[in-house]
Amino acid sequence: MDIDQPAPPQPTDDELVERFRRTGDMKCFEDLWRRYAAKVFGKCLRFLQNPEAAEDVTADVFLKVMQHIRTSYRQEHFAGWLYTIARHDCINYVRQAAVRLHEGGIDELDPSTLLDPALAADVTEVLGQLPDRQRISLKLLYVSRYSYEEIARLKGWPVKEVKTHVQNGRRMFKRLWNRKTMGTEK
Repeated sequence: MDIDQPAPPQPTDDELVERFRRTGDMKCFEDLWRRYAAKVFGKCLRFLQNPEAAEDVTADVFLKVMQHIRTSYRQEHFAGWLYTIARHDCINYVRQAAVRLHEGGIDELDPSTLLDPALAADVTEVLGQLPDRQRISLKLLYVSRYSYEEIARLKGWPVKEVKTHVQNGRRMFKRLWNRKTMGTEK
């Protein structure tokens, strides 16, 4: 084999899409994934500012593309169509996070799903003694697994304030917990 020989031309996006539509050949879809996954992830990361969320949304985008490529894709605009789906999924992700926060209130989060049920009532009682912002910050960080940045964005607080609420909340929680469980304050 001659080393100087050029590589065979790569199929276009539309050729891959058409072949996938016609045959269901997953190799075609994998080629599209390889071409665009990093770009979609980058766009999601810029929008969401959270690598884990961007990774989840990217995976959802490609699942959605696979499901709808036969019905809603229009020839010659694959990248634009893909990026539009990614943008909409990022917006929906943020909206759903905000809805979780505002519907039912943050104090409806149940820490018992993460703890031994025997401790859940005690933890809930101690959390109930914290100031609202500390309690909300701790629940969002430890129960809902939001990042500091996500909490700040969702609650409209500066990131430094969120960190302060978490730090003070942890300290106060520890004092209250020690008082409750050991009858002492450390």
